[in-house]
Amino acid sequence: MASLAKTIIYLILIAFPFGQLFRLDLFGYSFPLIDPLIIALGIVNFLYHRQHHLPAQNRAFAIFCLFSVINSLIHYFFFRLGTLATSLYLARLLALVSLLIYPVSRHLDQKLNRFTGLVLVTCVGFGLIQYFLWPDFTTFSALNWDPHLNRIVGSFLDPTFTALTYLMFFIRLFFSLPQNRLLLVICYLAISLTYSRSTLLSLIFFSVFVSLKTHKPKISLYALVIVTATIFLLPRPPGEGTKLERTSTIKAKLVNYQEGLSLFFRSPLIGHGYNNISQVRQITNPSSHANNGFDGSLLTILVTSGIIGGYFFILGLGHELKHPNLAYQSILIAVLTHSLFANSLLYPWVFFLVAVSKSRKSE
Repeated sequence: MASLAKTIIYLILIAFPFGQLFRLDLFGYSFPLIDPLIIALGIVNFLYHRQHHLPAQNRAFAIFCLFSVINSLIHYFFFRLGTLATSLYLARLLALVSLLIYPVSRHLDQKLNRFTGLVLVTCVGFGLIQYFLWPDFTTFSALNWDPHLNRIVGSFLDPTFTALTYLMFFIRLFFSLPQNRLLLVICYLAISLTYSRSTLLSLIFFSVFVSLKTHKPKISLYALVIVTATIFLLPRPPGEGTKLERTSTIKAKLVNYQEGLSLFFRSPLIGHGYNNISQVRQITNPSSHANNGFDGSLLTILVTSGIIGGYFFILGLGHELKHPNLAYQSILIAVLTHSLFANSLLYPWVFFLVAVSKSRKSE
């Protein structure tokens, strides 16, 4: 069972750099290549650990998973909400959360950790190549992706999620200094060229957190100076996304949050069931990839799981933040900060990297 889990992890990492470029069609629904692999890993990893005692600190996440299943059944049979697609997305979420309940550390070794680093290097390299050779992604609006111009969007076809992936790699590199210093600089350059403000803000929060933990204030000072310089020195080619002072996206997020809170108050106790949001909200573009989430992962959890599910999910995150590995804590802080502005915590590539980071040894 352990060798099977390791094999699936390798397959996930091989599929990882392809992002949204390759999708599977099943019963009329389209899924990224990584989704069925994550579900398979969750099942295999659970079977491997089924004889092990459930750690007390992970029971909140376990209760969240159980509640999510019951909640989905309630909404399906009593409110006629839910489809095959929503059940598969729920299965993916449960599989990802299970990787925090039962960490995959038993399946990882130094070779696999190095391979993870190589995969992330590939992602950064692909993003830089795309930026210089194919900067115009406006035509992808025909495929219901946001049109982006003169920004790194990477294989995830979204600069915000791509930037967060790079930031998680940046944090891994930071805790391996003084080795990989050049790679750290290249990674930061790639982050900057996504023009993702939420990611730069997350980097600052990460640096402040590490400064407080290590009692080294110069870390946050350097980060603040570098990010400030980046804002002034970044090139400003044509395109709305390269305007770091833009306010249109801020207004759009405020409207998005208002809609999410409105749906939450319609069913505050148990929510509307995971991935049923598109069935209860007003949809202007049925083919949009953002119909089943809001610009905030915790808001998405509250809308879909209500106060009950949200309480246990947040409680589980609180226990994760007490993990003794500073690198893992730092990644969590960065992701949670970022997820206030995008549904990034629930993004499968991001959540998978969080789970793998938990399995790394303390730096």
